[in-house]
Amino acid sequence: MRIFTARHRAALLSKVSVAAIACCVVAFSATPASAETSVDTADPSAVAALVAGATPDGAQPVDASATGIAFETFTPDATTTIPVDPAQPIEVTADVAGREISANITLPNGLDLAAAEATADGTVVYPSESDASVAVQTLESGDTRVQTVIPDRDATHEAAFGMEGFRAVIDSAGNAGFVQNGSEGAFVPVDAPWATDATGASVPTHYEVRGDRLVQIVTPTASTAYPVVADPTWGWRNAAWGLTLSRSETASIKDYAAAASFCAALARNQRLTLACGLWSGYLQVQAATANRLRPKGCLHIVVAPLPGAISHTYC
Repeated sequence: MRIFTARHRAALLSKVSVAAIACCVVAFSATPASAETSVDTADPSAVAALVAGATPDGAQPVDASATGIAFETFTPDATTTIPVDPAQPIEVTADVAGREISANITLPNGLDLAAAEATADGTVVYPSESDASVAVQTLESGDTRVQTVIPDRDATHEAAFGMEGFRAVIDSAGNAGFVQNGSEGAFVPVDAPWATDATGASVPTHYEVRGDRLVQIVTPTASTAYPVVADPTWGWRNAAWGLTLSRSETASIKDYAAAASFCAALARNQRLTLACGLWSGYLQVQAATANRLRPKGCLHIVVAPLPGAISHTYC
C-alpha cells in the first residue's frame, strides 16, 4: 500500500492544476475571434433569405418585373427601375408633396458585382464571387433599400452611394440625406444606418460624407459572425422641397430683424403661409447654431410638404 505524504499530495495537485490550466488554454484558443456561416453570398436566393432575416423593421419588398435590361417596381408614390448592369444607376420617380422628382442612385464601386437577378420576393441581387454582394428592394412604402451583404472579415466593409445631381449631407444632429444641387430643390432623407450579423446581433456602423457620396462604414467586433447585412434606405415618403442657404446667406441672419426680413421674402416668393413672428425667432436660433460650427454650416429650409422646417447641412 502506497502512503501519500504531504509532499506527494502537493506534487500531485500541482500536476492536476497544470493539466487543468493547459486544457482551459487549449479550449480558449480554439474559440475563433469571429465566426462565419456556410451561406453562399454569391447565390441570389441565399442573399435574399439573409436580407429577409436581417432587417430590423420587418418592411416587405414589392414584386419586381423584368423588362430585359432592368427590373421595375411600382408603388402608389414611386416607380423604380433597377438595372441589370451594376454600372448603371437605379432610377426612381417619386411624388413629393404633389410634385414629381426623378433621381438616380449609383451603387458602390469596386465590388466586382455580376449582373442583377430578381428573386421570388422581389429582391434584386447583384452577386459577387470575390467581395460583398448588393441587394436592392423597393419597399411597400415606396422607399428604396440597398443592402450590402459582407461575406467575411476580409471583404469590403465600406459602401459609397451617390445620387446624380445631389450631394450627400449629414446635419449637426447626425441625420443623413441628399440635397439637390443649386439653391432650390429636393431633400431626400436616408434612414439611420444599421448592420446585423449572422446571429442577429447588431454591428457598429455609421455614415460619413466623402465628396458628394454618402459612405456607410461597418466596424465589426471580435464576436461578429459573418455574413453581415448593412443597409441604407432612401426615404422618398419623407422627402421635401426646399431652399438651401449658402454659408454667406446663413451668416447674414445675425439678429431677429434679419430673420424677419428673410421670412417675409420667403413667404412672398414661395407663396407660403408662415407665422413670421414666431418662425423668425426659430430661424434666428438655427442660423446662430450654424454660424458657430467650424467650419460654418448652412441651412436647408423646407418649402413643402411642411413649410418652415429647418435642417443643418455642412457646406
